[in-house]
Amino acid sequence: MCDLTEFDALEFTFVNETQHFQIKDIASRSLGPLAQIVSWKWEGGNQKIEQTITLNSGETAVINCDKSPSVVIRILKKRQVIANPCPSLSSPGDDLTVHIGDRQVTVSAHWLMPSVSPAVEGMLSVDMKEKQQRTLNLDGHGITMEQFMQFLETVNDHFQHGRTLPNPTNVLVLLKLADHFQIDWLKDRCDAHLVNCAEIPLVERFLLIERYRLNKLKNFFLRSLDVVNLRKFGKANRAQLSSPYISKEFVLDLFKRVCDKQEEPTDGCFSREIF
Repeated sequence: MCDLTEFDALEFTFVNETQHFQIKDIASRSLGPLAQIVSWKWEGGNQKIEQTITLNSGETAVINCDKSPSVVIRILKKRQVIANPCPSLSSPGDDLTVHIGDRQVTVSAHWLMPSVSPAVEGMLSVDMKEKQQRTLNLDGHGITMEQFMQFLETVNDHFQHGRTLPNPTNVLVLLKLADHFQIDWLKDRCDAHLVNCAEIPLVERFLLIERYRLNKLKNFFLRSLDVVNLRKFGKANRAQLSSPYISKEFVLDLFKRVCDKQEEPTDGCFSREIF
């Protein structure tokens, strides 16, 4: 399973005799890291990472499929660091100062609305304190100024180049800010990334599903996840199933899926220790 489809520079070989999977760079012209390869396996209802390999130009990565039957491949791209991706246009009423802790940055309000964030447009189009003071306070959201700037870089790169994907280190912050600012395309990409993001414990991703309305991740549990591993996941994380972030309807749907796959279904299915 992969985050991108640009694999022309990679050659994939499976060696039956040794049960090894080889990934080789054969055509890349770039220097430095080309791809990140994460191999993992199921263990006690959770996804355990066995190896994380950075494939450099001209190199070959080898995965032992007996130990790690699942592999995620992410193509790496260099990201240009920009001091302020959306500076003010120096026109009247364009300044919007964002405060996080004791730090602040001034950005372009017109850049942030309406094409980027309907939420910002709403704040600045009605008589709210944000409009009067031209400020936006993000204290209490659990983010740093560096994370907010990375969020702006991601949004800017999307409009400049068309596609930027989250990664395991920033996906949770991007998801939180995409939800806060009502940026649906970014939220959708975070949703898709979390399906295969084994770096974040599966139960932590599970608890995000209804909080952020992540349909792709929800469908992974309801349709794609093997029922045997779903049952093990439920037993290993039984306490989390009662989280306020998970509705009874969702838990019931999971129970039904497990019950439907029982070899000898009975009327008392839900009273049995399925999870």
